[in-house]
Amino acid sequence: MPVKTIGIVCTSPGFGGLELSTLKLASALTELGWQVRMLVNEASPAFREAPSYCGDVVAVQQLGGKQKATAGILKQWLAGSPVSILFTPFNKDIKAVSAYKRFRNRKVKLVYQQQMKVGVHKRDLIHRLRYNMLDLWISPLPYLKKETIEKTHVPAEKIVIIPLGVDAEAILNTSVTRTGARAQLNLPEDVHILGVLGRIDPKKGQDFAIRMLAHLKNTYHRQDHLLIMGNMTLNEGNTYHEQLYRLVKDHGLETQVHFCPYHEDVNLFHQAVDVMLMPSHGETFGMVTVEAMLSGKPVIGVNRDGTAALLENGRLGLLHEPEDIEGSCRQLFFAETSGQTQEMIRLAQTVAQDRYTLRHTAREINRVLTELLNRL
Repeated sequence: MPVKTIGIVCTSPGFGGLELSTLKLASALTELGWQVRMLVNEASPAFREAPSYCGDVVAVQQLGGKQKATAGILKQWLAGSPVSILFTPFNKDIKAVSAYKRFRNRKVKLVYQQQMKVGVHKRDLIHRLRYNMLDLWISPLPYLKKETIEKTHVPAEKIVIIPLGVDAEAILNTSVTRTGARAQLNLPEDVHILGVLGRIDPKKGQDFAIRMLAHLKNTYHRQDHLLIMGNMTLNEGNTYHEQLYRLVKDHGLETQVHFCPYHEDVNLFHQAVDVMLMPSHGETFGMVTVEAMLSGKPVIGVNRDGTAALLENGRLGLLHEPEDIEGSCRQLFFAETSGQTQEMIRLAQTVAQDRYTLRHTAREINRVLTELLNRL
């Protein structure tokens, strides 16, 4: 059997769910016997964090420019220690790894782990030639495989479905309590708290959550609180953040909305809140949704894309249509009064443990990569 060598290319400049899950995957694959090398963006926080997950890390600028030039960068990186598999989770790096295979090394196997929607149609000649170089396309959910088949020329037989995974043990075995989490985050102990976790970005829908809170107060005379935890999107300024603060002030919610920066221990967030909101305009997957499911919290989210898929169209959580504030409030009332809620929460936790853990993801990726190696 060929030696299990893999080069993971991720030159994304950010440091969010994609980058962190890639670092954790690198560590998990190492434990499963892979020799892992990583190429990351020198300007990304991932470069500082990567040595904790992988012993062989090299930094470059984000790969771009002409195909032959980027292929040359990869050739130089791999010259001393070639790999059998070249793997990327960052869609903008597909161009570079495909060029490397086309111009420098036809024997290497290329794998793309999809973490973004395809979006617009990519059935043009350039994308067809680029994607033809890929040997395996990993989609985390069935709807993403379907979209890939519809919008690209990637054949169905090259696409496998392997969900992304979270560190379930850290969530299920946490010692963080509701009281302790609220004290550490300076939140009141005796109130009902809704929560939104994710980068501060218009696409994440924090403004919707604030307007929902105002609707609960003005229409139903409730005094719920809202915890918004997350950092601003890298290199995009604080315009949206300022808009959120103005929205809070305009609705007189200064004492009810709490902003906190992202905390490495997500258990603080999940233990502090009573209900998780997912008002994102279109979540590709939704790691925070899985974390909430594992934490035993009811999830109320927008009925589209990854949120709807993870919540199985309402079986494992509650859904409302985009921008439907009254609909989201009705789902909140249902969660609070229905005798079905606790069973839904238990089922969601069981499904998350079985299907969406880092251990399951690493095991399945190890399996398909090993099969790919055996075809060398």
